[in-house]
Amino acid sequence: MSNRHEQESITSQAIAASVLETLRDGHWRAYTGPKSDQLIRWLQSATGLQHVRLCSSGTIAVELALRALHLKSTDEVILSGYDFPGNFRAVEDAGGKVVLCDPAPESGWVLTPERLEQAYAPECRAVVVSHLHGQLAPMVRILDWADSRNVVVIEDACQSQGAMVDGKMAGAWGHLATYSFGGSKLVSAGRGGAVMTNDSLHAQRMRVYCERGNDAFAMSEMQSALVLPQCERLADDHALRLQSASQLRSALAKYRWLQCVPLPEHHSPAFYKFGIRIAGDQMDGERRDSLVTRLTKLGIEAGAGFLGFANRSSKRYRSNHSLEISKRLASNTLLIHHSHLLDLSTGAASIEPVANAFEQLERELSL
Repeated sequence: MSNRHEQESITSQAIAASVLETLRDGHWRAYTGPKSDQLIRWLQSATGLQHVRLCSSGTIAVELALRALHLKSTDEVILSGYDFPGNFRAVEDAGGKVVLCDPAPESGWVLTPERLEQAYAPECRAVVVSHLHGQLAPMVRILDWADSRNVVVIEDACQSQGAMVDGKMAGAWGHLATYSFGGSKLVSAGRGGAVMTNDSLHAQRMRVYCERGNDAFAMSEMQSALVLPQCERLADDHALRLQSASQLRSALAKYRWLQCVPLPEHHSPAFYKFGIRIAGDQMDGERRDSLVTRLTKLGIEAGAGFLGFANRSSKRYRSNHSLEISKRLASNTLLIHHSHLLDLSTGAASIEPVANAFEQLERELSL
């Protein structure tokens, strides 16, 4: 058995042992327990953020972060025009007004401070900054901009557990930060999430909102039992995924009809889904969707990017941008699931099948 398989089998065994311990000691039926407490301490240590609230999903984590700001109807929150759909709804549900911002053409899927400045108005209270598709937002520069404008940064690291941004973990930068443990994420219990901050007032507001006789948006002790050993093994698993992602980038570099976004040397990205952009000027997404269909038939877990927000009613948001870049990203983004970089259930990576599938697509395109 290879070192890679040995290391991944350790992770799988640790998950099984943690769950079995929770079953045996009876804490699986409790609201909270030792695994939840250990997970909170791990997140505090990993991010440096003092107040950690476990919750039912990454989606509700973003909403709780927004509710911590006690938004008024005139308060604006900047979002990327290309982002997870739930973030738009979370701003609306928290009582704020959405402002959409195009990513810069060279920045791939993430926001930059230059674009945020173009979207800014005095009513702006916060910005949701998402790390997406293996690309990390420039948090140092974004925080410098936010501090100059007195804007709260909510760092959406739901796709990026284990990633490092300028020497600190993704999720350690924002005034508030969120993780997701659901939806087959890099660290997953099927459901669950966390929201973190160093601001005691923000933490209190979240606690008050969640308290309905008990925590209305809780993460269970059993979910914590699943997540904790994955967190404790995260650095090792992240290194293996990063190695596989580098191999996949090298394998795809020869195809002119694909664009992989360059990765800065001072970042160590995480790949919930490995992002690729389809080259060309087509904006309807048909070419990308046909490639996704073909890859799926070839046994590759592939999908399209987010739909983006550009086609939503303009009554629901303000924007100083045309959102053409967001539209293009929505139509030309192709995603490969992280199970092809590292499958925790088997302890194996499967870069070769992915590379072979793209080679088959290349032959079909040539014909």
